[in-house]
Amino acid sequence: YEDNWLPLIEGNRLHRTRAREVILATGAIEQPAVFRNNDLPGIMLGSAAQRLIRHYGVRPGTSAVVLAANDDGYRTALDLLDAGVSVVELVDPRPAGEAGPLETELRGKGVTIRKGATIETAEGTVGNRHLARVRVGGSWIACDLLTVSIGQAPAWQLPCQAGGKVGYDASTQAMTITLPQGSVHLAGAVAGTDELQDAIASGRHAAAVALSRLGHVMAAEPPVTPTSVRPRYVQPIVADAKGRDFVDFDEDLQVKDLQNATKDGYREIELVKRFTTVGMGPSQGRHSALATARIVAEATGRSVGEIGITTARPPVGPETLGALAGHHEALERRTALHARHVALKAAMKPVGAWWRPYYYGDASSAEEAVREEILAVREGVGLLDVSTLGKLEIRGPDAGEFLDRLYTMAHANQPVGRVRYCLMLNEMGSVIDDGVAYRMAQDQFYVTATTGAVARVYADMLFWNADWRLRVDVLNLTGAFSGLNVTGPKARQVLKALDSDIDFSRDAFPYLSGRDGMVAGVPVRVMRIGFTGELSYELHCPSSLAPSLWDAVMAAGRPHGLRPYGLEASRILRLEKGHILIGQDTDAITTPDELGFGWAVSKKKPFFVGKRSIEMRARLGQTRKLVGLQFPAGASNIPGESCLVLRDGAPVGQITSVGYSPSLGRHIALAYVHADDHAEGSRVTVKCRDGELVEVPVVAHAFFDPTNAR
Repeated sequence: YEDNWLPLIEGNRLHRTRAREVILATGAIEQPAVFRNNDLPGIMLGSAAQRLIRHYGVRPGTSAVVLAANDDGYRTALDLLDAGVSVVELVDPRPAGEAGPLETELRGKGVTIRKGATIETAEGTVGNRHLARVRVGGSWIACDLLTVSIGQAPAWQLPCQAGGKVGYDASTQAMTITLPQGSVHLAGAVAGTDELQDAIASGRHAAAVALSRLGHVMAAEPPVTPTSVRPRYVQPIVADAKGRDFVDFDEDLQVKDLQNATKDGYREIELVKRFTTVGMGPSQGRHSALATARIVAEATGRSVGEIGITTARPPVGPETLGALAGHHEALERRTALHARHVALKAAMKPVGAWWRPYYYGDASSAEEAVREEILAVREGVGLLDVSTLGKLEIRGPDAGEFLDRLYTMAHANQPVGRVRYCLMLNEMGSVIDDGVAYRMAQDQFYVTATTGAVARVYADMLFWNADWRLRVDVLNLTGAFSGLNVTGPKARQVLKALDSDIDFSRDAFPYLSGRDGMVAGVPVRVMRIGFTGELSYELHCPSSLAPSLWDAVMAAGRPHGLRPYGLEASRILRLEKGHILIGQDTDAITTPDELGFGWAVSKKKPFFVGKRSIEMRARLGQTRKLVGLQFPAGASNIPGESCLVLRDGAPVGQITSVGYSPSLGRHIALAYVHADDHAEGSRVTVKCRDGELVEVPVVAHAFFDPTNAR
């Protein structure tokens, strides 16, 4: 790119680099020969055969014919002999002359060399599954390998991106590259050298020029003068009457396709490319550009230099989307309370990008620890770190209208100090996130999102804000704020024991309300909401103050048996109450109706994202519903998550969440079932992992305290 801005890929890492001086030693690209059936398996470039032999220890065939129009072809034949391949014949299309050392060596090894001939056509085995024979000078030669070495073209892609121009030297029949005077230099085969010593000398000269431009005192290195200048062999390209003489193997383009393009009036190489798609495949013209230029030049009565080649655009090679996306190290985030969890011997596990406590205690008693944590919440009080929740603040005169358009429930008329459930859909009416919205002021909302979806929710908010142009600002406070969930029958007693200016009494702080104030000297935003089915308060505060708030809550809760609990206990507690997890109990096509969340969708709002889609999908009818399944106590075979729900032997849904409920003494699950089987009391068939079919009764979502008495 401009000013030597270079993206360098090393393995899976992309380095963005700006260099003052650049030396390009990109080499040359061997060119294939054009003849009938030149795409048969068993026909390959000489360099390909050498790579198989020398790099991978693979013998490319057993009986070979070598097409050699340069010394590289002779070297390929010698490598084939070393690998145990029988070289039946070497075909050199150049006229006979004085034998060189490579030719003499091959003849000494018993290889037949035919001069002034070329490969006319090839034939395959039955079904053209592999090369069977080639025709040379009118006679057929049986072989299973044909290597082709007829010439090379300099790798022009990077030099051209640096401002280089591709030309053609008619005297040597070779492509040339010229660069403007500046900070980019060529070395080796890309600079037009054929011999090894010339390539080394050109590298020294380019390095000396680059270093001198950087201010280093260097001994002068003379420009390279080739030891010998020999015209390259130019293969005559004539369309075979029967076709299958491929010029571009990626796009299956034959000689006649390019000739016909010129007959249709496409005389310029860029137009020929666009009309025929030559050079648009994975190789990006590396093996077809020179042959195409020669065909177009011949068809239009011009020189190859006048035709040129098509524009070389980045990238020069395949790039993985992962390299372009960014670093490949796993992103790890820790909450402000991470050290407190470690001190309490929590089993920390990565959940998405966050390290979270799975349970507290020794691994040898993990199941017992989880049961005790659940029991503490159900009978006393528990404390959960919910800092990983997404936290977004919406400010501005149109904040209520903004949320009205984004979420399914009504927020414009939401009273200050109240909290409402938020359900977010995409344009196709599928559920993508949920949370709560606490109206702190007429022009200010504090909105939570799920841990895994907050990045998308924030991006969507920014997108829609730019589109709708409402008077709002959106702030992402996920990392800036931490959250603690105090839950259980004794939660209010613990909070009342803390020094606070917030009245936590039942009447002063009802369900689905929010308050701002101070707790234990820490400024907090408190919401009375529930994910466990128990009395619950979420306390959100600046992350820098979260450890002191945690310590204060732990101290106040000690007389009440407060116990911190981890992610596994939280998962079972929410499952007992029938609460869903976005991404686990939902998928890419889940609608609110399938979840039984019609209560969360406003029927009065004229618009929200996804409204039109869910109305259209509702008219199509429901095919599945999310229900609760309750297994008999002591059941021996419990299906796992993703196990299929069957109806008349056909799959109609799957288990989304399953676990053992200590509160109920049995396994419970959430699952998608056929819409006709969603009524409580229905029985559905589930296929276990071992193939056994079990019948399970359908129950309401809320397994524990279905009337919300607690």
